[in-house]
Amino acid sequence: MGNGPLSGIKVLDLTQFEAGTVCTETLAWLGAEIWKVERPVKGELGRYSAVEPNVDTYGFIILNMNKKSITCNLKTPEGIALIKKLLAKVDVIAENMGPGSIERLGLSYEECKAINDKIVFASIKGFARNSPYAEYPAFDPVATHTGGFVSVTGTPEMPFKSGVSVADSGSGLTTALAIIAALYQVKTQGIGQRVDVAMQDFIIGLGRSGWEPYYNTGKPPRRVGNGMPLEDVAPSNTYRCKPGGPNDFVHIYCSRAPGSSHFASLCRVIGREDLIDDPRMVTPQSRFQYRDELDAIITEWTMQHTKQEAMELLAKADVPSGALLDIDDIAHDPSYIETGMVVEVEHPQRGKLKVPGFAPKMSENHIDYECSPELGGSNEEIYGEILGLSTEEIQALKDKKVI
Repeated sequence: MGNGPLSGIKVLDLTQFEAGTVCTETLAWLGAEIWKVERPVKGELGRYSAVEPNVDTYGFIILNMNKKSITCNLKTPEGIALIKKLLAKVDVIAENMGPGSIERLGLSYEECKAINDKIVFASIKGFARNSPYAEYPAFDPVATHTGGFVSVTGTPEMPFKSGVSVADSGSGLTTALAIIAALYQVKTQGIGQRVDVAMQDFIIGLGRSGWEPYYNTGKPPRRVGNGMPLEDVAPSNTYRCKPGGPNDFVHIYCSRAPGSSHFASLCRVIGREDLIDDPRMVTPQSRFQYRDELDAIITEWTMQHTKQEAMELLAKADVPSGALLDIDDIAHDPSYIETGMVVEVEHPQRGKLKVPGFAPKMSENHIDYECSPELGGSNEEIYGEILGLSTEEIQALKDKKVI
């Protein structure tokens, strides 16, 4: 901490679960100092599971790296008083509580701004504040369903939600981006502001490319499984590889752009040059009419190779392809450690863990990855050194279960 572009920025972190914690973890990896506020004794809701009540969950560990933890009972007047004192010391407050919760605590934007007029107040919710759904509870799958994402994901017969928390992590990253812009505005114009990100809104924006076929056809985009949603073309599919395990597949797509050499290159790689001049296979559209036969030919070749082998052979021939890599593949591939996308941290209860790192690589942002914090591990530092409370005062707050 402390050596990145956000060095010196302090964030009061009232987030939980994924969307908010991704936001503040991103700021931490950029050098900001994050004061994560947790419940006394139990901590954040996502910290413990019913199966292992006294051990940090892997999810908490992964989402709360490089942060400091302080405990505070927000349901007590003394706890809210502490938070309001801290507000005067920070640049940002971030929260993703349920609709209306932060206001009921007496920590609305207006109340925070009255304490610190340059505060950046960041809030992540399921739906926009002025949406008719504003008071509705929401989690990632609710946002992806209502934002249009699931309508184009799956087969023609059945939509499928993503196996990745697209709305949660995506809205968290978007909020971090907006916070950084707001901090720049504080610096250049001297004004703080409220930042609101709705997960539904993020998903609507994420699907912007689907609006092109909507205007072209007058109909919403279709679900085409692993095919090309913009147009019926082939090959565009995911093909089984050896040894035939649940994730032994490779995706192959040949561009529909006029003059593309992808299909001819594919035919050469799989040893079927005869298909290059086959009248049925002249265009991506004509190939789609015979896609079942073409897919069978391609699968016959892919089943002779592992997914990594197939990807390497195709990519080296300039054929767009991608092995279906799962988390186990990525965790055990040393290249991701070398690139810094997978990092190793030491957790006091879990031991050494491999976890995802920060995707952007910046020449002047050097991250020392730190494991998620011990519950209340920074109470003495923040309450004592920052607020100036004595050892006796801190102990009194502990005895009253305020911290």
